[in-house]
Amino acid sequence: MITRIELNQVATYKNPVEINDLKKVNFFFGNNGSGKSTIARLFYNLSQNEVLSSPFNNSSIDGFNRNEEEIIVFDSDFVQNNFYNKTELSGIFSLDEKNEEIDENIKNEYITLANIEKSILDKDEEKQKIEKLKGQEYTNIIEDCWSYNKNFQENFNKINLGGRKDPFYEKLVEINKTEYSSKNINYISEKYKKYYLEELVKIENNISVNYFNEILHVEKELNNTLEEIIIGSNDVPIASIINGLNNSAWIQQGINFLDKEKEIQDCPFCQKQTIDKDLLEQFESYFDTTREEKIKNLKDLYLSYIKKVSSFDSNLKALTDLDLVKFDVLKIQNQLTNILNKNEKEIQAKIDNPNEKKRLETIELFKNKIEKINENITAHNKEIDNIEQNQQELTNEIWKYISHQVKDKINSFKISDNNSIEKLKRLKGEIDIFKNQKIESKDKIKEWQSQTINTQKAVDNINDLLLKNNFTGFKIEKKESENNIIKYYILREGETSENHIFKTLSEGEKNFIAFLYFYQMCLGTNDTQNSTKKKIIVIDDPVSSMDSQVLFFVSTLIRKLIAPRGGTGGGRIFKNENIEQAFILTHNSYFFKEVSFYQRLIYKDEVLFKKISKRDNITFIEDIGYSNINDYGLLWREIKTENSEKITISLLNNMRRIIESYSNFMGYINGSNLWSLLNNLDLDEESIEYLVCVSFLSNINDESHKVSINDEMYYNRLCDESRQIAMTSFKLFFEKLNGSSHYEMMMQIC
Repeated sequence: MITRIELNQVATYKNPVEINDLKKVNFFFGNNGSGKSTIARLFYNLSQNEVLSSPFNNSSIDGFNRNEEEIIVFDSDFVQNNFYNKTELSGIFSLDEKNEEIDENIKNEYITLANIEKSILDKDEEKQKIEKLKGQEYTNIIEDCWSYNKNFQENFNKINLGGRKDPFYEKLVEINKTEYSSKNINYISEKYKKYYLEELVKIENNISVNYFNEILHVEKELNNTLEEIIIGSNDVPIASIINGLNNSAWIQQGINFLDKEKEIQDCPFCQKQTIDKDLLEQFESYFDTTREEKIKNLKDLYLSYIKKVSSFDSNLKALTDLDLVKFDVLKIQNQLTNILNKNEKEIQAKIDNPNEKKRLETIELFKNKIEKINENITAHNKEIDNIEQNQQELTNEIWKYISHQVKDKINSFKISDNNSIEKLKRLKGEIDIFKNQKIESKDKIKEWQSQTINTQKAVDNINDLLLKNNFTGFKIEKKESENNIIKYYILREGETSENHIFKTLSEGEKNFIAFLYFYQMCLGTNDTQNSTKKKIIVIDDPVSSMDSQVLFFVSTLIRKLIAPRGGTGGGRIFKNENIEQAFILTHNSYFFKEVSFYQRLIYKDEVLFKKISKRDNITFIEDIGYSNINDYGLLWREIKTENSEKITISLLNNMRRIIESYSNFMGYINGSNLWSLLNNLDLDEESIEYLVCVSFLSNINDESHKVSINDEMYYNRLCDESRQIAMTSFKLFFEKLNGSSHYEMMMQIC
């Protein structure tokens, strides 16, 4: 069943007009030229093409199932294509030839077919639920993954991870199919800051390894000297005593207070005359130049040590302004200062006590730290040399980081999605089985129907309906079949010629016989291959040029087509099971009222009422409901919504019909004799208002009741006058007929 139509950029549908609440039966009422026929042609276009083609390229129809349904349209094009353009009509196969056994088989098979179709619908509904859930789960995982991109764009906006959700998700899936390690967010933040936010400058210097190695070399020499016990000559007699005291420095210090020229002198320690020249010479021999030279060498080595450490410290200081290595370099500097202070004390202690072993605290522990700093500097410079590659590697690290964060979610989704795929696969198999059963069921029905089809019955039905409506001058005849193809032609009474006489019929005869042919197509088919398809019927203004009797008869036929199973207001299924949906369009309010009479209508909840109107050459469609649809009320509504500045023919015609209906109902006139009303209006015969009133009355009466030969002239003059004049005169009629309250009520409610 068709559920929605949209017309856009075709004919007077210059703006999109959508109807998305279509029902089983859809009534459209509108004046000629309002846009009804465009709707009919929209349906016909789809019936002839797989997709809508020109001029309906920008329009659309939803819900039509070409495999299950066919659209048949009755409009002026139907008459032209089937009657004007051809002398022969395609045969119509009636599908109700009586055969109780076959009829019972068909009836039972239709029940089977209905059950199969219900099973297909149930399975399809289950399938749609799974697909909906599957789609929602996909949307959720897409959004979950995409949220990481949005977060990264807030904090790392110079890196572009793409602007489309689906490809973003697919890349995360692909990454998670591989083995990878993920850096933490701190690493990513540091690299992002370096590659994108900081001013990248290469570091020209590093920590000199040569300085460091030279310090280690001097440090080694110093340690060798510090570990040597420095004493004087052991050949002199006094040596054993000095060595025994193990305090040669104390003795040497005392010697400095002695006078080498005196024969005997006081001891600087005990203040007694115990030091003679011989003892003084032994002291001098003991403390010979070798000891002094060693101490001097120690001092020289220490000075060299201080210089090299100072150069090394200057080298370090040059790197303290660089954020990359500042912290590590300052740490080395602090440690170096502490070591230097300790070593200075050790050196001084050795000088003071040469015979004591000492050892410097080594700076060799800095070796690994220095290598690490230099490696960082080298890596930094290399990063600058390869900045584009490094930026890409950082982007890759971000992808891996996000992939790791959503890995569990993606895996959970994949498990659920695979389960859904398996369920859908199973349902598809079940649906395919049911569809095959449906084809087999339809083939059975088609085979049984082929045993009961009757092309003569449609001919007899059409001719019978022609006679009942006093169309006696012509009839439908069936030609002899050729190659099993059945054809009809129109034949005048008493003639045998197959000449194309359709063009010689009156407009009413043409439309009526064309509609009867269409009516039989609705009951049967002109294509046995489509005999099992449900029909969507579209009827556009079928009563053009027909008198009231025929109009009523056509209305009755249409009501029979759309009659429900179970009677008035019955279920949701047509009595004629071949019909799926109906669209009825007309400008004739009497026909509209007859065919859509609410108390005789089918299922009332499955009926749609729409009004088609055109303003400023643009078509509009509005929902008016059945309560607003009656001939009299529609006339008032047309007058009220008329938006032209000048008087139009349709405006005057609608006013005329209202006055005629009201005057007859109130008993002011009997039939169409309204001229006596002029005597009650008390108007100047030269006034425009009087001319309007005369025009109203003139259009009510037929040719024999015209007042004068100038009526038509009056009417033409009025078309150039203001619409307000017509409205004023219209209101004046009701005032003079004591109908002001009725006028106000109708203008308010319609």
